[in-house]
Amino acid sequence: MNQIPTPLASTPRSAADLPVDQNYQIPNKSLNDAFGELNITPKNDRMEIVLTILMQPVKEGSQTGVALDGSQSMQRPFGRGWDYTSKFDKNVENRIKSEGNAKSVIQDGRTLLEYTTEGWAELVNLGSVVQTDNVVEPIAQDVIPHLAEKIDADGGTTLIYWACGPAGDQIEEVGDLTAADAKTANYNGPKDWGFNTHLLPAVKYFVERFDDAEWGFYVFITDGRIDDLELVKDYTADLSRRIGSGKAKPVKCVLIGVGPDVDKSQMEQLDDLPDELDLPVDIWDHKIATDMRDLRDIFAEVVDEAATVAPNGKILDDKGNVAANYADGVPTLLRFSLPLESKSFTLEVGDNKINQSLFQ
Repeated sequence: MNQIPTPLASTPRSAADLPVDQNYQIPNKSLNDAFGELNITPKNDRMEIVLTILMQPVKEGSQTGVALDGSQSMQRPFGRGWDYTSKFDKNVENRIKSEGNAKSVIQDGRTLLEYTTEGWAELVNLGSVVQTDNVVEPIAQDVIPHLAEKIDADGGTTLIYWACGPAGDQIEEVGDLTAADAKTANYNGPKDWGFNTHLLPAVKYFVERFDDAEWGFYVFITDGRIDDLELVKDYTADLSRRIGSGKAKPVKCVLIGVGPDVDKSQMEQLDDLPDELDLPVDIWDHKIATDMRDLRDIFAEVVDEAATVAPNGKILDDKGNVAANYADGVPTLLRFSLPLESKSFTLEVGDNKINQSLFQ
């Protein structure tokens, strides 16, 4: 079927635009290069800030994996969808609909316009639509070689497609790719596209396959529409508690959202799960591909909370007041509060002053 989606959203300009007690993650492209992740949670009288220092992880015995979403809604990011061009005429669309050659349908929570073969052929002939770019492939050709060469203990990153098959709950194994293989491989989508998007089978695939690895790092590329979100939450909560009690090895999972109509909300729910359920280990992080500065951003939450990056330092608010003082060492994970009206802060380390805006 030939389908074209629509949505979009805006970003907050101040703390007043954010709901109280709701976490907001600053887009990575808006961060100073020294920082990995910046989260703001407004309270009634202040903003709670959680900040990480960006570092490359070095962990013995690591295993890595990348999972590409193979559901129908991912056909556009894989270069198999279509976009309207400047030649598109709404009157032509309305006429095609009135002739019975197009209708509105709901797929993965989105309203799409589905055309018959005749209706679609007319749009193509008029130059009203153009095929989308494959935005997944360059990400995969960047992420997989790095993981294989720099992180994985065996020098090969496991690649799978997930959300495949009629129910969207199947896995298609591609195999373990070396850095050289991954740089030249084609990433065009699965053999059997799924009609739903089930994430849990992919998570369990990596966790169970590499259950004896000292550390697992797994990247899931998706448009963020997850049908089994509650099951993934339950599994994540249980896994976090098992890791916290020493019954399971540590893992970190990163969702990378792709496509012009990526759904952030479900990815944010997984990212915020530790705060919601008071979990001992933070398993999920999420990134939006278009907001990422470069590959390093996938490691934004991979921090050793006991490590320090400087012998001392402090956080200053935008009025020059000390918001936090780190006399015994600047940690890689910083937590501090700022006044609600704050627009920025500064991390001062020796003679270095690292400025960071909070809102655009």
